[in-house]
Amino acid sequence: MSEKRIIIADDHAVVRTGLQLILDETPDLCIADEARNGDELLVKLENEFFDLIILDLYMPGRDSLDVLKEIKQRWPSVPVIIFTMNPDDIYAIRMIRNGASAFINKETQPPQIIDIIRTVLSGRKYLSHRQSEMLTEMFSEPLQRLSPIHEQLTDREFQIFVLLTSGLKKNEISNRLSISKNTLNNHKTNILKK
Repeated sequence: MSEKRIIIADDHAVVRTGLQLILDETPDLCIADEARNGDELLVKLENEFFDLIILDLYMPGRDSLDVLKEIKQRWPSVPVIIFTMNPDDIYAIRMIRNGASAFINKETQPPQIIDIIRTVLSGRKYLSHRQSEMLTEMFSEPLQRLSPIHEQLTDREFQIFVLLTSGLKKNEISNRLSISKNTLNNHKTNILKK
């Protein structure tokens, strides 16, 4: 079996090093490169082939959802695992809808991380038990029922909603998303209407 080349994009060196140590124990998997943000990741993807991308949900610079969309547009066959400290599964569903193959918490045990990586590399998606339950509930509810607010939002509105609820100030959000404060206010108004 040939070694699978993995790139990890995470702004925390300790996370990158930790994954490197975990995968050093598996001869068929290796961290072939690292990136500290989404833009650096995209540059590396242009210059080199990787079998798998592990992408942190929150990094400085471009929003991970935007980075994921660009990856899936430019390199649709390369699977992406979202790796996060955020336990909230509403983000998982949104990311999987936009092309992620898995959404896993950084508290996941190393043997399970390796199993998830192998599942994704085999061409399958990985959902946690809770994520599977959440999807089952979504599809088994009557169609007339109103969907939760986060399901009614556009991807950009969802990004802003997440950042607002995380406690960031408007100027921090507009800088992070590279949008004007007026645009941010328009999105916020649309979110409140929904």
